[in-house]
Amino acid sequence: MNRQRYYDYIAEKLEVLSYRIISNGKLNLLHLNIHSETLYRELLNILYEYNLKPFNIGKANAEAVDLIDMDKKLVIQVSSTATKAKINSTLEKDKIKELSVEQYSIKFIFVAAEAKNLRGNTYNNKHNITFDSNTDILDKVTVLEKISQLSIDKMTLIHDLIQKEFGERPDTLKLSSNLAAIVNFLSKENLDDVPNRIQLNEYGIEEKIEFNELNDIKESTFDEYKIYYGILDRIYREFIREGSNKTVSVLRKITSFYEKEVLDKASTNVEKFFNVIGKVEEHVLKSELVREIPEEEIDMCIRIIVVDAFVRCKIFKNPRGYTHVAT
Repeated sequence: MNRQRYYDYIAEKLEVLSYRIISNGKLNLLHLNIHSETLYRELLNILYEYNLKPFNIGKANAEAVDLIDMDKKLVIQVSSTATKAKINSTLEKDKIKELSVEQYSIKFIFVAAEAKNLRGNTYNNKHNITFDSNTDILDKVTVLEKISQLSIDKMTLIHDLIQKEFGERPDTLKLSSNLAAIVNFLSKENLDDVPNRIQLNEYGIEEKIEFNELNDIKESTFDEYKIYYGILDRIYREFIREGSNKTVSVLRKITSFYEKEVLDKASTNVEKFFNVIGKVEEHVLKSELVREIPEEEIDMCIRIIVVDAFVRCKIFKNPRGYTHVAT
């Protein structure tokens, strides 16, 4: 699912950022603190629908707070130092008195260490600015918890923000995934025009389906996708003629996913079959080759490939005397 993939990506990047901030802080290298303030400003704007702006550009920490939302009467301090002394020091600033008179509230976001031990404590809020230590102390954990509950549309916005900020480029491994290459080629085929040049031994396929207790998905999956065997077979044969190992590597990769499922004695064969589809999809979605292909088409192509691997005897047990069923 995109939700899980997006969340894992966001969590990984925020975790790496927090560790880098801590490590650099020990060397007195503080440039990441400045950049993380900008990142979290945009992140919080999406996450909580704020309209945060820099409080005082060019005077970081000079006025006790870093970000301000004038519409919601909110100020936020962004810090890597998660201590009670840090919060008390901020609340005691003269600027906080002015903000309190103007009926602002304050929140703290700690971008490195966790702040769970700071929540619920009593602080020296001598200027009585609106502040609840139970809800107004945020860290990467509370932010990630909020992200995990977002709609897919909002999570996509945050995923895209993080990706742009980190400026990632796809590596060679991702660009050259053979499974993704097959999906890419298959997606360009006209699947409405199914060739009849290759005939399948229907009895043999049905026997294998029954032997592996997969009858529950015979019509919805096997009957639906086995008809594309000829199209995929042509793609595989073109690669073989070119001396490419794509066909062999693709089928062996699918077999490796199935082998891991065999070890799970608790799941049914139907569950194992769909788990293989899920693992193939997870592998393919890491590749830049499928970036422009709609998700529904990727899913359809992967089901064609996995059903084909079943027909080719690459996954699941074969009944006695069963061989590759193309005739």
